Amino acid sequence: MPLAEQPGMVLTPARVSQPQSEAPASVTVIGRNLIEASGARELYEVLKLVPGMTAIKVDGNVPTVAYHGTQARDSRRMLVLLDGRSQYQPGLSRVSWNDMPVDIRDVERIEVTRGPAAAAYGANAFTAVVNIITRDPRDISKHSVSVRGGNNGILDGRAAAVGHGDNSAWRASVSRRADDGYDEPFEGDIRPDRKRIETLNSEWLWEVDDRNTFSVQAGGSQSWLERQQESGVADIGNYTQDPVQQGEKAFLSLEWQHVFSATHQLKLSTYGQYNNETTGFGVCYLDPFTGQPGPGGGLLFSRELRELYLQNGGDTGATFAAVPSSAAVLSRYGTLQGAVGNFCADSELDLQEERYDLEVQDTWQINERLRLVSGANLRHDRVSSDSYLSGTEDNLSYRLFGNLAVDVLSPLTLNLGGYWERDQISSEHFSPRGGVSWRVAPSHTLRYVYSRAVRTPDIYEDQAHTNIEAMEMSQPFASNPNGLLGWSPAYFFITQSSPGTLKPEKIRSEEVGYYGQFRYLELDVRYFQEELTDLLSHALNPFEFEPNNEGWVNHQGTEAQLTFRPTVNHLLRLTGAHIHTHTNKKTESRIAARDSGSFLWAWQFASRWGLSTAYYQANDYNDYRYQRADLQIRFRHRAGPAELEWRAVVQHALNKEPIVFEENQYQEDRMWLELEMKI
Repeated sequence: MPLAEQPGMVLTPARVSQPQSEAPASVTVIGRNLIEASGARELYEVLKLVPGMTAIKVDGNVPTVAYHGTQARDSRRMLVLLDGRSQYQPGLSRVSWNDMPVDIRDVERIEVTRGPAAAAYGANAFTAVVNIITRDPRDISKHSVSVRGGNNGILDGRAAAVGHGDNSAWRASVSRRADDGYDEPFEGDIRPDRKRIETLNSEWLWEVDDRNTFSVQAGGSQSWLERQQESGVADIGNYTQDPVQQGEKAFLSLEWQHVFSATHQLKLSTYGQYNNETTGFGVCYLDPFTGQPGPGGGLLFSRELRELYLQNGGDTGATFAAVPSSAAVLSRYGTLQGAVGNFCADSELDLQEERYDLEVQDTWQINERLRLVSGANLRHDRVSSDSYLSGTEDNLSYRLFGNLAVDVLSPLTLNLGGYWERDQISSEHFSPRGGVSWRVAPSHTLRYVYSRAVRTPDIYEDQAHTNIEAMEMSQPFASNPNGLLGWSPAYFFITQSSPGTLKPEKIRSEEVGYYGQFRYLELDVRYFQEELTDLLSHALNPFEFEPNNEGWVNHQGTEAQLTFRPTVNHLLRLTGAHIHTHTNKKTESRIAARDSGSFLWAWQFASRWGLSTAYYQANDYNDYRYQRADLQIRFRHRAGPAELEWRAVVQHALNKEPIVFEENQYQEDRMWLELEMKI
């Protein structure tokens, strides 16, 4: 197996394969065996096995994944890499776990660097880095087909093929997954949170000679998700079409690795990725004076009310207080009263994101005591949106990075790293990290790490100019928008604009840790203190927009993870975290659990039979306790030339408390049966 995947070796913290005991960070490794033992159906779920990590669905079918979680909905402080490509989207500072272009069965390994890693990956590697590494086609020998079905509308499928040449190999997979989301009716209504997602992921690898290797990866995804109604919209109208989000993603990446010698390697990589997302909805708007459906609802999309809103500094309350003294608004309202029928319209939130990235990295073992990883990066982000930006915005960034490992003495290793970057939004900044590892005994290491990082404002936070257009209007408004609403196209009267002066969020982190390997056991313990300042803690959406850097959070706590392998047929995994969180903003404590942990045990009790069980808990998510137990049974057998594997999985909630918000409830256990055939 590749060096980075050997037990005790990690690749992510310093961008180079090294013993986990020498890494300048705490690291959690989730290998393929652990992924399969978890029984997880979706990629985000396996991150429950990371101490201090929150991985739950907060808004129906939309996962929230956050290390040392704070905000429940706007989770934007963790970098996620998929084969080196940043999944941190430039438009709205988010990671879309639903339509990430990879299926969980394509993943070979996940490495989680727990703690700021901007010194290695730049801004937005703020609290942690999740590095998802897909399977090497050289390690796959069989085609496979699988189907999965269960309650709650679970219906999944996947087909994968692989091929090998004299000095090349390729793999490709297509997958589909669908379910009905939460199934507990909320306030008498069935929750609209069904989803359907299709993915394509492929790789071609060519070993030209002993010194040069080329690889090409390509893929994408399509998603269809029912979304929750916006409470702000529901207050001013009646939904005629619930929000539905549709997305498309595509990527292409190229990589060349050249080996100068056993101690010197060069890697050149480039990729482009595209995301197109729209959320459409329909509403019949209420007359703002009578509170009833009617033509007066059109006033909310009139030019005169928009102008009055801007005159009152974007204050909705002051705007309506000024309506009685506005002759223009009153005249427009009188014109609307002459129309017949309710004012209804469709609208959409649109977003198109492009990223082009070029990076060169040099790895040089200078001598027995010195190793240097250095490189440069150039990135261009472009975001287009009528609803969020009223146009197109760009951000060009330049980066230089370096990580130096020095064996000062035989038992002492010093790690120094830094990342300099400059972009058009946040200008120039530098993120440092320093760490010391002391091998107190063979296979036992103490470490100290100090680091700083930033999360730069995204394009929307810096350049927001929202406009919600009325489309597909009801008659007579569709035929005469200029005469009835005063303009065409017609926009919702509320518009939001960013001041363009927001500062990057900052984090300062210190940790003291221990990593030890025993005969059958691996143990990692970490004590940490983190200070997060200049946080953007308030909502920033088209209906609620409060841009400022007033938030702060302090974390202090302890984490531990233990892996026990007494025999090849047994695996025991335990994690735990105890974290004290202090903040000046309530929204920053929604998913900041004081105590959390996981337990997983896998047992291959016969040649064909395997069993695994898991337990997850968190006290508390927004004052609700989270507890879940999972059970998986696996059976393998042959049918002619084919190898078949059956999997039965049950996920059982141990209490009936909601997940973060009261509307997030399951009425019954999740369960499914899966069949996979390999040829």
